[in-house]
Amino acid sequence: MEIGKVIYNILSNDSNVAPLVTTSGNLRIFPSRYNFPTDVKLPYITYQMFADEPNNTKNGVSTYDYVRVQISIYHNKYADMITLAGHVRTALDYVSGTYSGVVVDKIFYQDQNELYDDSAGSIGLYGIAQDYRFNINR
Repeated sequence: MEIGKVIYNILSNDSNVAPLVTTSGNLRIFPSRYNFPTDVKLPYITYQMFADEPNNTKNGVSTYDYVRVQISIYHNKYADMITLAGHVRTALDYVSGTYSGVVVDKIFYQDQNELYDDSAGSIGLYGIAQDYRFNINR
């Protein structure tokens, strides 16, 4: 499943999200995780799929999947992280359409929790993880 194409397409084209994670033309939306370079640029967003559940049928392969994804938002300022997380939710929640050739029936926001990244060293970052269910027509 190429759910990453959907997430990247939606968030990179959202007028509230993209400008907040872009510096010098570099958009900081990454699959799975972001390896910290010596000059880490905040804020950034990562995403990863953690489940792809088929809608089983009696007559053949699944034509409809339930894909669960976690999107993590990181920032060096708590209030700005909360604002960015709100924009990400607005961009994704209850959205449908075709993105990069993937047909999305509907995206559902499920929950969120705050993160602590112990590999962040002394840069001091705040994080929030949001879980979504993407209903995908195959």
